[in-house]
Order: sequence, then C-alpha cells, then structure tokens
Amino acid sequence: MKRILSVVLVLALCLGFAGCKQDKGRELYNLNLEKYVDLGEYKGIKIDTKSEDFKTIEDMVKSNDVANYGLYVVNTKGKVKKGDTVNINYEGKKDGVAFEGGTAEGYDLTIGSNSFIEGFEEGLIGKKIGSTVDLNLTFPSDYQSAELAGADVVFTVKINYAKTTTAREAEDYYKDLGYQKVEDYYENVKNRAIEESLASAVSKASKIKDYPEADLEKLYKFYYDTTANNVKSQYQMTMEDYFAAIGQSEEDFKSTVTVSQIKPLMDQQMLWYLIFDKEKMTLTEEDTENKIKEILARSGDTSLTKADIIEQVGSYYIENIIISEKVFKILKDNAVIS
Repeated sequence: MKRILSVVLVLALCLGFAGCKQDKGRELYNLNLEKYVDLGEYKGIKIDTKSEDFKTIEDMVKSNDVANYGLYVVNTKGKVKKGDTVNINYEGKKDGVAFEGGTAEGYDLTIGSNSFIEGFEEGLIGKKIGSTVDLNLTFPSDYQSAELAGADVVFTVKINYAKTTTAREAEDYYKDLGYQKVEDYYENVKNRAIEESLASAVSKASKIKDYPEADLEKLYKFYYDTTANNVKSQYQMTMEDYFAAIGQSEEDFKSTVTVSQIKPLMDQQMLWYLIFDKEKMTLTEEDTENKIKEILARSGDTSLTKADIIEQVGSYYIENIIISEKVFKILKDNAVIS
C-alpha cells in the first residue's frame, strides 16, 4: 500500500473525511449540539507565550514531533544487525499461494523484537541491505489462525533500508519535515502550542452533558475497522482471534475503547463543531479539494492520488481537519496573545 507522511497517519486514527458540497450535511454531528454541550466562552481567551504553562505545552509539542516522526538515519548499505530497525516489503506464501494477512510494504521491523514468527527476524541478520531473501519458515502449531497453524510457508522479504537513531544535523532533520530553517519549525511549534492552549481553555470552560448515539457508533466503527486492518497486516489475525488473544469479548472491547478513545475524542470534536455552527461557518467542496491537494503535496509521493488519500486516512479525516482549522482561526483572531 502506498504511504503518506506519518503525521497524517497518526491523525487518521482519530479523524475523518467528507467530500461535501456547499450546504450538504456533514458526516458527523448533524444535530443540535447544544443538547449535548454547555459551551463556555471561546472568545477573548488570554495566552501568555512567556508563561511557564505555555512553555510546558511548547516542549510537549516538540517532544511529540520527535516521537511521531522519529529522529533517525537511513542506511542503504551494509548488513542487517540485531537491534536494527529495518524497513521491509514482504509476502508470505503457503503452497505457492499468498495467504491472507501475510503481505505488507514499507513495514518497520526491529530485529530482536520477536514480533514475527520464529526464524523471520533471525533470517534477516547478516543479509545485505537492499537485497531480497526467501525465508522458509513454519508457523507454530498453536498459532491463532487454524489455516496457518503448523504450516510450512515461504516469506519473500525485500530489505529496503535500515534505520538508526544516530542524530543528524538539526537543519537536515527539519528540512525532512518540510521546513527550510530550524526557525520555521520553531514558529510552527509556537503556533501549535497556542492552539493547544486555546483548546485547553475552551475545554475547561465547557461541559459535555451527553454523547449522540449515532456519532458514537460511526466513530466506533471507524476505530474497529482501523484496528482490524492493523491486526490483519501486522499479526495475520482476525478480530475474533485478536479478542481471544487479549481475553476480551467484542462487547468488552467496545466498552473499553468507547470510554478510553471514542468519548475523549468526541469531547473536543463536539466543542469544535458547535463553535463552527454558532459562527455560521460553511464546509464546501472547494475546502475538501484544497485540503486533499495539501496532503498530497506534503506527502512528497507523486504517485499518490485523491482516491489513495481517501482510502488511507478514513472517511472523516478531511471534514474534521477543515472544521478544526476554521475554528482555530476564530479562536486565534479573537484571543489576547502576548
């Protein structure tokens, strides 16, 4: 599968897409949100960019960047060693036929993590970076998938490159993130820290009274489908196998993620959508097209298409991003920032 910038993928888990035209109903929150939200004051918020609280947020944003992007050096020469993180393409075949969940491209695998079946990681040690190798392996007899349990298979693995955590020059690192100068990156961090501060202030001044059931279900389905795709590609498991492995029923899983993931996400979404409605803002087809073009440009992958973006980031991503950006502009335009 084609890939886009990791920052877009980290957001994709929580947000979504809507190819909406002028005056067309939204994918989310097509109702009177005042029934569910007591919205506090969102204009005139004071932000002191020299305060300790603001600096704490700014540091947090920088730390998240390093965690999300990963500060690493790409090695295209040499041989794979234990402890390396290698980027690989692989395809697994049983009796000459590719099996479900056994194929991936651009996968980052840390050698020694024991995240693949026995012999897979060991079989890459000492192999030349850039080479393609065949690994003749056997799945464990107690493997979760009955089709693969005890089966002899062949994994064909292309070793694209290895990644090390040796720090590069700051200029090179930030240029990889799309900034011409380190100062440009710091300015972006400051702007995002201001947004974090504004979001926190609005959240503290407001109260979530309840959650619209239809939107809960939409977001849970998105979360479930994303989890199912990840489990399938990384562990060659169905969701039924996954539930058995973690010792939960689907009902338990749904209850847990609704409390820990879905409702916290909706807390901010509902505030933003309500402000969007109160300010009588609109979401247009042009907004959507422009945002997709922006994501395509940032990806740096000229082979990606609009359809690829929609497939990869989910059905609610663009809508939520556009609404968030418009609301943040209202908040910043009306804030007192010193």
